[in-house]
Amino acid sequence: MEWEIKPFGKESTLSGNPFQDGEEVNCFLLRNSEGALVRADLRGADETQFEAGTVVLGRWSRVFEARPDRREEALNQQRSLEELFFSLFEVEEAVESEESDTLKQIVSLMLERKRILRRIPAKCSSRLTVYVHVKSKKEFEVSSSEITPHVVMTVQEQLQVLVR
Repeated sequence: MEWEIKPFGKESTLSGNPFQDGEEVNCFLLRNSEGALVRADLRGADETQFEAGTVVLGRWSRVFEARPDRREEALNQQRSLEELFFSLFEVEEAVESEESDTLKQIVSLMLERKRILRRIPAKCSSRLTVYVHVKSKKEFEVSSSEITPHVVMTVQEQLQVLVR
């Protein structure tokens, strides 16, 4: 006997209509034609659409709660961080300071960790780190400096406001 455990559905299994926040959803534990156990999440009106002979092994109800999609939220945050990185280089002539260099270094490390940027070791030195943006193949030179807790504290507020 196989049973696929999956998260609660966001739409009716039979009709495909999305559930509304606060709507009562009826859940059924069924045995399908292959003999596997499956869960069907349905609206009240969809219950009449069951095929004849469907074996219902269990039934319960729950209230649907719409939750933000965590993956989409993470992607949006990643895009914001990436846009911030690009903008730091676009306004490079206008704002050239130690704080700007520190922001570039911290953001580039964050993007490297997410594999959006890749370090080019052959072009790096003790004072300069060269990154390539994986998608666009564009190279960026980032000044290397010692990142101390004091330095992080000075840019932490800016990063929290910009990245969230």
